[in-house]
Amino acid sequence: MPAPLIIPYFIPHRGCPHQCIFCNQHLITSVSSESCQMPDLEATIEAYLGYKGARSRVELAFFGGNFLGLPQSDILGLLRRVHPYMERGQIHGVRCSTRPDTVTRKHLELVAPLGMTLVELGVQSMDDKVLKRAGRGHTRADTVAAVDLLREKGIDVGVQVMAGLPGDTSATALESCRALAAMKPDLARIYPVLVLAGSRLARWYEKGRYEPLALEQAVAQVADMWRIFSGAGVNVVRMGLQASEMMDDPSQVLAGPWHPAFGHLVYSELMFEKVCGKMDLLLQGDANRSGRVLLCVHPKSVSRLQGNRKENLDKLRRRFPEVKFLVRTSDGVHPDQISVEWD
Repeated sequence: MPAPLIIPYFIPHRGCPHQCIFCNQHLITSVSSESCQMPDLEATIEAYLGYKGARSRVELAFFGGNFLGLPQSDILGLLRRVHPYMERGQIHGVRCSTRPDTVTRKHLELVAPLGMTLVELGVQSMDDKVLKRAGRGHTRADTVAAVDLLREKGIDVGVQVMAGLPGDTSATALESCRALAAMKPDLARIYPVLVLAGSRLARWYEKGRYEPLALEQAVAQVADMWRIFSGAGVNVVRMGLQASEMMDDPSQVLAGPWHPAFGHLVYSELMFEKVCGKMDLLLQGDANRSGRVLLCVHPKSVSRLQGNRKENLDKLRRRFPEVKFLVRTSDGVHPDQISVEWD
């Protein structure tokens, strides 16, 4: 079944009680709060409906702000404007992103009857010390309570976590993922921290108080985070921020592991490690054996196998110099897997 068409509608920084240390919503979304006025909602919906194609399900997503932190009149106003599209069967559900501490029984009783089917929680970390240093204003307990309430109301749960927060380590970030994966959310997003112009973190960076992850470090850590979620059956729908002209501007992204295809780098790293693991098994007891090895992947996964600029293939040749690798494709191989055998 094709994935649903998600219509994104950004409400940058709206509903947020304060600005977190890493935040610059204008840059992240390429939309300012002034240009994201209510009258644009219908135009956005109509434009995206033209891209539906063969997809049978369409959902509208309120991203970029703290949806449940909006005034009640604004929440109702937005959802009621979507409702006619739901009555006509053009939109089948609504999702939003929000802070864990804004998920209350009162809010959910307000939005559930108006089509809210999934709420993504801006968790970022499950470590209270890290959350406090990042200026999040919520706690681990808030996230646990939010997930419980959403489950009680039958609303699906998404979680958003970050890698490289001030005071965080690889160990504590992975522990956050384990805690969240144990709650069985329906989806997860992983974002490496970037130093964005205009953020408080930018001032820390300029004063030498914060050192962001290098790209290679971020890819390795996010790959570990992906493994935890995936191993628990949680679908990771995104890794890294959406590319935009602003994000490619070095005067706006001051430092950090920015790459326009960050998720691809992570998937390539995961695929490389799978090949190496299977090669080690294949060569077990005969590490010096030479010959041709057939790497068979799904057609959609060829680029992941090859890696950025085919660096995975280069690394495989260096690691296994006596082996000649051949790449084949097969629809019978799962996109996340690879078959490795002697040719």
